[in-house]
Amino acid sequence: RIVSDYAGFDTWDSCVRARKIFGVHKAVLISQGFHIRRAVALCQAAGVTSYGIGVDAKHDATWYYGGTRELFAAGKAAADVVLRPDPRFLGPKEPGVTDALASARR
Repeated sequence: RIVSDYAGFDTWDSCVRARKIFGVHKAVLISQGFHIRRAVALCQAAGVTSYGIGVDAKHDATWYYGGTRELFAAGKAAADVVLRPDPRFLGPKEPGVTDALASARR
């Protein structure tokens, strides 16, 4: 089951919203290989027990761009963990994850 988060504007926002808005306490994260460690660390810091699967990609221009961008994103991630800013849009509680899990049990 997939539930979209339309207000997860960056990784920190997504992790905080997963816990506070969607009620997620454990998650498996799937992302690009160069991003997965940061995503797991941010979700752990936001209170979501996380495991990550990094997707391998061919080493083309996009891969090198992502790896370079990740150097700068790591600095922002460190600031997010220390400062713990609220997401740009927190919003009301969403039942999407609970509903998806309930329908999977049927």
